[in-house]
Order: sequence, then C-alpha cells, then structure tokens
Amino acid sequence: MDPARRQDNLQQIRAAGVVGAGGGGFPTHVKYAAEVEVVIANGAECEPLVRVDQQLMAGSAGQILDGLVAAMQITAARRGVVALKAKYKAAKKALAEQIEFKGLQEQIELFELDDFYPAGDEFVLVHEVLGRIIPEFGLPLAVGAVVSNVATLANVGAAIVNALPVTHRWVTVGGQVGRPATFRVPLGTPISALLAASDTEMSDSLRLIVGGPMMGSLNGDWHAPVTKTTSMVLVLPADHPVIERRTRDQRRQVHLTRAACLKCMLCTEICPRNLLGHRLYPDRLMRNLAAGVAEDLAAFSGAYLCSECGLCAAFSCVMNLDPCTVNHDLKLKLSQANISRPEPASDTKERVFGSLRRVPSKRLIARLGVADFDLPAPQSEFKQVLSRLVVPLAQHAGAPARPVVSQGQEVNSGDLLGEIPDGALGARVHTGLAGKVVEVNSNSVTIDVG
Repeated sequence: MDPARRQDNLQQIRAAGVVGAGGGGFPTHVKYAAEVEVVIANGAECEPLVRVDQQLMAGSAGQILDGLVAAMQITAARRGVVALKAKYKAAKKALAEQIEFKGLQEQIELFELDDFYPAGDEFVLVHEVLGRIIPEFGLPLAVGAVVSNVATLANVGAAIVNALPVTHRWVTVGGQVGRPATFRVPLGTPISALLAASDTEMSDSLRLIVGGPMMGSLNGDWHAPVTKTTSMVLVLPADHPVIERRTRDQRRQVHLTRAACLKCMLCTEICPRNLLGHRLYPDRLMRNLAAGVAEDLAAFSGAYLCSECGLCAAFSCVMNLDPCTVNHDLKLKLSQANISRPEPASDTKERVFGSLRRVPSKRLIARLGVADFDLPAPQSEFKQVLSRLVVPLAQHAGAPARPVVSQGQEVNSGDLLGEIPDGALGARVHTGLAGKVVEVNSNSVTIDVG
C-alpha cells in the first residue's frame, strides 16, 4: 500500500472513532501506525458466559475480514490469522466460507484454539498462534505482530468500506436474568434498558457486573451507559461467590494471608504469565506478606507483570485468598513509591509442561459457580424505546474527547459529539441516535432522543 493511501485509511479509522473493543479501548489508528509481519484477529472470547464475539464472527464474517485485510494493508503484514476456539463451529464455517468467497486463502488462515482460560490474553494468544513469547512488559509489536479483537476489526471494516463511525455495540446480558440475550444498542444506552429488554427486574438482592465473571467490574449504577468496550452485563445474586470476591476488605486479605497461606504454590503453577516464563511469582508475594519480608524487591516488583486475569484467586487458592488483588494493590503502591519496573528478562522461555497447566473453561465455570448461567444468549432485536442517551466522552484509553456540540443543538445519527484533544492520545465519539442535546459537560453528552 502506498504511503498516501495508508495515511488515508488510518485517517478513516481515526475519524470513525475505532478503539479496541475487547476491553482495553486503545485507539486503533495509533495501534496500526506500525509495520508488522502478521495481524491476528482475536476471536478467542475466553471470558466465561460472554457470547458477543462468537456471534459476530458467525453473522458478520465478511465485515471482520474486510477489517482484517485493511489492517494487514496498513501495517504491511504479509499474513493474517483469525484465532478462534475450535468449539465455535458456526463462526468457523462462516469465516471459512467468506475467506473462500473473497479469495483470501493465500493471505488469511483460521487458527483453532483449545477451550481454556485465558486464551484471549494477547501474550497467551501470540504464543499459541506464532510460538513466540512477548517480552516482559512488551507488546505484540516486539514479535512482529498486531492483535485486534474481532469486534474492533468489524468496526475497521465498516470505517474503511462504508465510512461508518462507531455508534453501536453488541452486548451480552446474562446471569440471573429473565432471558439471556445479546443486543445491539447505541452507545450511551443505559444498562437498565438492556435488563428490561431481557425481562429482568432490578432488585436489592441482585448485583451488577459490567464484563464477565473473571475480569468484569462490580458496578452499583444500574443506569450506567454502554460504551465501546462493554461486552457483557452480568447479573448475579448479592451472595454469589463472584460478587463476594469483589466486595472483600482488601486490608483483611493481608491478615488472612499471614494466617492462612499454605505456601502450596498453586497460584504460581497456573499463572498464565509465569507459564510463559515471566518473572511473576504470586506464591512468593503471598509468602513475603505472610512473613513480613520487605527486602525481596524482585518478587514485589514482579506484580507489575500481572494481567489480573484472576485465575490465582478464582481457581487455584484452596484457602480463598486473592493474590490477584494483592498484585493490583502492589502495583499502585510500587508506582506511588517510584519503584520502577525491572528490566525485561533476555532469556524468556515457556515453562516445561506449561501447556499442561492450562485451566479448561468448563472447569473454571464450575469453580466460579456460574454453570447454571452458562446458557445461550442469542442475538435478539432490541425493542426498548429509549428517551435519553448519556454518551461518555471517555470510552477509550487516553484523554477524554473534547465536546464539539452545545446544549440545544439537534444531532443526527452518526454525528460527531467529541473530538480528540490536540496532541493527545484519544478517540472520537459519535451518537447512534438522532435527537436534541440537553446537557454537555467534560464527562458526557446527554441527548434527548424521545
């Protein structure tokens, strides 16, 4: 691709406000501004109960491949790979048919993954697909790759082929709901509307997690808006173990560690980053805390390597301790103390028998206590009538978008609401519905669409 066309395509992606839809929200026009050997489409969707990506691959395979081809051209990649779990039969069939229909057999291949968690972690995925290990604190770029979630690539395809901005998001509604389903809704749609569409009544006995049961965040606002990175809304009883883990007293965790840690090393034995050879040792962290050891700085600074996948807490620890939360807190404390990350290891190698320590998804679902909620959540028409959208201006990594509309202004679907601040990392924000702007502040734009 000639430089002028490359810049034009990057500008189209920037103009559309495309960001990483898998959860990170990193602006895609910045991510693609590099040359690599291979672009990997991440269709692993390893978070339990989420259905968005597998359904998108089955229903919008052509658009995803359009985005993947565009990403390959922009980054000068010679190879494209769609990595998805072997169990996603409908998605695999749709993608294979579209690859043949578009004549992409020489450029793009399908890579089938086993059903384990966290297969979708970039570090794990790159190792599975390419057999390469991303260095500690590194990016896929370090091993010649770019990884993009399939929903991101669908948005890239829409931006390049049809000049469409990101205005909607597919969201799975699951857990203790009346009707598990996946809906396509405008950005800014209140979660309460999604719950109503799934025949679910809000109750004091229920709690809300935005995201999946492993890495999703507890949210007390039932009316919080859907953003570009919202993949799931999970409703669970207040006394469910998944909820209780998120409501623990973190200071008490340290006291429990001193009293209860068995030094069994199971947290380290299944840590995905440790299995790749990274110097993250949750068992050493827990032992040091239990013994009051402060001088083992290497063990403590290893917390920087934690992806916070939650396996050590949700699956491995028989004493119900939470090394993941300890790592999260340590990152904050290390940063506040101006303790820098250690230099990346130069000889990172996968641990012997590392692949044998993977956690199968079915076992994880059973351990989490969500097997009863592991149900189909088919794509369904969203029939709720919305009266108002509250569209956040920070739906991405970097600086919030700068509002470009004013109170009282009429807007149409697809209109720009927020622009990237000059010289900042960020992404544009658009509206998915027409209406009248009734409030503008530094955090959001509220539109009356009734």
